[in-house]
Amino acid sequence: MLAILPAAAFLISLAILFSLARPRRLPQATAPADAISIVIPARDEEENIARLLTTLKAQSTSPLEIIVVDDQSADRTAEVARDLGATVIPGKEMPPGWKGKTWACQQGAEAASGEWLLFLDADLTFLPDALARLAALLPRNQVQSVCPYHRVVRPYEQLSAYFNAITLAGVDAFALTPSKVATLFGQVFLIRKDHYQKAGGHEVVKNEILENYRLARLIRDQDVGIQHALGRGAIEMRMFPAGPTQLIESWKKGFLAGASQAPPRALVTISLWLTGGMILIGSLLTAPFFPPLFLKVTAAASLGYALLSFHAFRLGGNFSFLAALFFPITLLFYQALFLIALIDQKRGRKQTWKGRTLS
Repeated sequence: MLAILPAAAFLISLAILFSLARPRRLPQATAPADAISIVIPARDEEENIARLLTTLKAQSTSPLEIIVVDDQSADRTAEVARDLGATVIPGKEMPPGWKGKTWACQQGAEAASGEWLLFLDADLTFLPDALARLAALLPRNQVQSVCPYHRVVRPYEQLSAYFNAITLAGVDAFALTPSKVATLFGQVFLIRKDHYQKAGGHEVVKNEILENYRLARLIRDQDVGIQHALGRGAIEMRMFPAGPTQLIESWKKGFLAGASQAPPRALVTISLWLTGGMILIGSLLTAPFFPPLFLKVTAAASLGYALLSFHAFRLGGNFSFLAALFFPITLLFYQALFLIALIDQKRGRKQTWKGRTLS
């Protein structure tokens, strides 16, 4: 009878497939990008901005302009960007009530002259023809939002596996049935300038840590559609080259904000997936104290859960099968960080990022 528990844990975890049932990639068609102004907010991004701009210069089509908003960097971000041909705007002192990224994006958008605005995070890499593939979507007159493919290099980066997959599921864009409340991926989104202005621009989300959630709602209020795609084979990101501390602080800063704003049905499927994994961890730990059948069912269910998780992980990044096979490690890391973030919030601890207080 006890063997039902691990089997049930695996079955409820299958709910995550609902949220990831219809993954989409950018089309292979290409088009000129001369109507696009690229806006890149950058604060202490010397190495990242060099990588991104180098790949943008190597594209098969060129944008109208590339604007880098230097958000009062303490390193050579501005100099590197200027040397690589970008138009660099020195960021003005941040007014009260703004966050650094939203303020930088607003300044870049105001300076842009293109019909379309392409907002990019600085830690991206564009593969050949990626910009041309994005430009091919312009006639659809929708906002285009892309989740970059997470390029994992060092072993500690495997700890991002659950975070990354939950980001994909949490936007509710790839679910089995269409979503009316899907949000934006904040790293890459392409929007007509007039749609951006009608929605109120970044000024209306100026104090948001994860501005993409509320901005998506404001865009939909203008009866403008949002199309989503996965970045695999086109746009990649390397998130945490500086070490585990960077990984921890980065995921913590938007953790609870993202959880509170994710669409309800996405929260349900994610919660069932995580709950199934936690039950299986408990089953693995207690299996030696129960009859052999319990151990066999637990082992089979755990392997099934690992395969399921590997599928979810690989949609958004080149995560190793070991990150899924040893899901007790990666899942407990996720749960521990969530708990720490929740405790910090309850105690009123301030979150900081690159020398600034976020909350």
